[in-house]
Amino acid sequence: MSDRYDVAVIGGGSAGVAAAVAAARAGARVLLAERSDRLGGNAAHALVHTVCGLYEGAEDGEPPRLAHGGLAAEVAAAVAVSGGAGAPERAGRVWFLPVRPAALSAAYAERCRAEASLELRFGAELSAAKLARGADEVSRLWLGGAEVHARIVVDASGDAAAASLGGAETEMAPPELLQCASYVFRLEGVDTRGLVGFERLRLGAARAGGVRAGALPAGADAVVVRGSARAGEVFATLNLARPADEPWAPLDPGCVARLETKARAAAEAIAAHLRATRPAFAAASLAELPRRLGVRETRRVAGLVRISADDVLAGRRRDDEVAVSTWPIELWNDPRKSTFEVPAGASSVPLGALVSRSHPRLGMGGRCLSATHEALGALRVIGTALATGEAIGAAAALAADRGKALAEVAPSEVRSQIHGP
Repeated sequence: MSDRYDVAVIGGGSAGVAAAVAAARAGARVLLAERSDRLGGNAAHALVHTVCGLYEGAEDGEPPRLAHGGLAAEVAAAVAVSGGAGAPERAGRVWFLPVRPAALSAAYAERCRAEASLELRFGAELSAAKLARGADEVSRLWLGGAEVHARIVVDASGDAAAASLGGAETEMAPPELLQCASYVFRLEGVDTRGLVGFERLRLGAARAGGVRAGALPAGADAVVVRGSARAGEVFATLNLARPADEPWAPLDPGCVARLETKARAAAEAIAAHLRATRPAFAAASLAELPRRLGVRETRRVAGLVRISADDVLAGRRRDDEVAVSTWPIELWNDPRKSTFEVPAGASSVPLGALVSRSHPRLGMGGRCLSATHEALGALRVIGTALATGEAIGAAAALAADRGKALAEVAPSEVRSQIHGP
């Protein structure tokens, strides 16, 4: 292990892996620091099992079209070849890829291991940061008790942890606007052949009836059940209401733990109720619970450019584009249903939205990028996180090599690094 790197990436979720691999492929010496023991972020720890934002919309009868080249397309293909993904599925006017979280995590690990100049550290909790501003400075990071130095830092923590600890400008919606969290659990031994069409409607009605009858806790009817790439297996997503007795504070471990305790009890009750009332679930077992809640939104970094809801909905394209967004603005303010605004077309993610406005050698990707609360509802998904992570990783390698600030890298060079000349 070293203590000096060209690029240090904080967070081993989708954006972090993409940033680290892209920077290494561009010739940088890279550290990828992950606080847990596995890669994948919410996919690995919250059992998120759909890759959204991977495709462009298609007309009825047309197959989905990949919106991104580079790592996003590479990872999707690798997970499919491993048997860890199903066929793309349509939800209204958009498409998503159903995946097994473990397969996605394995695909990420494989790509990191393939890069000789990429060092991966697990159990590397960021405790302090001093972020560089000037050309003759390097950033200092304290990870799991060790101090490391980096020319460029990429915050892909999901919570803007590096930015916050390093004194960079950050933003966060008020508690009443922050999106509701989810709790995903996995069931095995399910007769998935019967979970189509009207049977899914009957399944929802049975849960609602269980809540009314007192057999299930309040809110237990806010569940979506999806099959997986493996026969007999389903993932159930329980969307959680914000806490009733305290402000929703997803960065407060105590608040999250209290909500998680209630969610686990609800998941166990739902599994028992399904076994007792639905023939398809008679032999089902609760095979896996998430390591943590599926938090959809927390703190993000204030960037040189702030993407707005109008940018997304209008499908606005820019000359300084380094990635694109294709997913609708999806906001979970009510656990029983989301608001879903479909854009006119793909919209640009400019390089300035991935560069801190206060610290010129701090970049960000995934949920940490610079956007309004509403726009983040479209930009936070896995497919877009892979694309934004790859873009800022490529820019970070170029900036580190030249001793420049991130904003001094031409967006056209970033696009060429990802897609070729």
